[in-house]
Amino acid sequence: MINILALSEDSARLAQIAHLSGECGDYRFTRATGGPSLLGERGDSLDAFDVLIVDAASLKDAELPVVERLHRAHGRLTCILLIPDASPDTLIAAMRAGFRDVLNWPLDPRQLGDALQRAQSRGLQSGTRDTQVLSFVSCKGGAGTSFIAANVAHAIASLPQKKRVLLIDLNQQFADAAFLVSDETPPSTLPQVCAQIERMDAAFFDTSLMHVTENFHILAGAGDPVKAAEIKEDRLEWMLGVAAPHYDFVLFDLGQTLNQLSMLALDRSDQIHVVLQASMPHVRAGRRLQEILCSLGYAQEQMRLVLNRYTRHGERARTALESVLGMHAYQVIPEDAEAVTEAMNQGLPVSKTARSSGVARSLQTLAENIVSRATTSERKRAKSDSLFARLLGRQAAPKLETL
Repeated sequence: MINILALSEDSARLAQIAHLSGECGDYRFTRATGGPSLLGERGDSLDAFDVLIVDAASLKDAELPVVERLHRAHGRLTCILLIPDASPDTLIAAMRAGFRDVLNWPLDPRQLGDALQRAQSRGLQSGTRDTQVLSFVSCKGGAGTSFIAANVAHAIASLPQKKRVLLIDLNQQFADAAFLVSDETPPSTLPQVCAQIERMDAAFFDTSLMHVTENFHILAGAGDPVKAAEIKEDRLEWMLGVAAPHYDFVLFDLGQTLNQLSMLALDRSDQIHVVLQASMPHVRAGRRLQEILCSLGYAQEQMRLVLNRYTRHGERARTALESVLGMHAYQVIPEDAEAVTEAMNQGLPVSKTARSSGVARSLQTLAENIVSRATTSERKRAKSDSLFARLLGRQAAPKLETL
């Protein structure tokens, strides 16, 4: 999967480019309002992207000297120019600046798709990381969403595969996911990072994270609803676009809030884990959450039902819940108040304080299933991409689309 960054002065056109790119294939997309000079002060953050799309009204707006410097500094970056004028002089100037494709506006979806497929073949050759994104969300407080998200993230990072895992606490109430698996004070929080997005490079982002283990990092939440409200959507989008490619798994703790920020995370999620309890209030609220997610365009196939704090007395409510949602429980986590409370009081993962408990074993199973499914998907995609690469290899070397 390739990571695309699109620049334009027109937010409506950015939205259209994102929509057409989504129809062309399974790509991760980041939007930024402005021109190429916007990237000049953001250090090595451009290394996170495989494709740069520049939407410009003219060659002057395309800032060719800036693009040329960016292309030289980031050699594997594929640059695509969208411009109304595709005269021979424009094509030559664009090629000299480092643009590989020049496409006319309005966009032809087929031409855009061909350009992105060529970029994807180059991205595969350079070993682009295939990041899996998961969101944990609930419809009621006290469901245990943060506890599950934090402990599953730790469990994935602890598996023999040594996957790099980032947990982002996007719970906009009183975010405390970091304190569920560590007793350290976070060096920074999500609002603080977003407020300094101009400084966003690999080093700055790394120093803003809590390093629970070598390959498990946490970006702490606001911990204050007022500060959470200060997070700007475009800044969060940029941060996600830069950070995600450096990890194998990115997990979001969304709590029970659905707004523009949480939808940004959901838009990027391969799986949405809906955390509920086997009780009649959760049946009604869970159905409403499911209806909202489906109305927002999230597929039922993305959703996973996680039953937390389950007891044998909840069988009737579980049956009703699964019937109403039309989903079987993906994972059942048993009730064990003593083991959970002890882990939370110590600020440690439950796998360290009560490794043999039913809670720890269930969370371990959930983590293993997530990694196993991701590995299977990677194998399927690799086979498909290999076939595409073979077919592409029979064709002539790609040229500018309009030549």
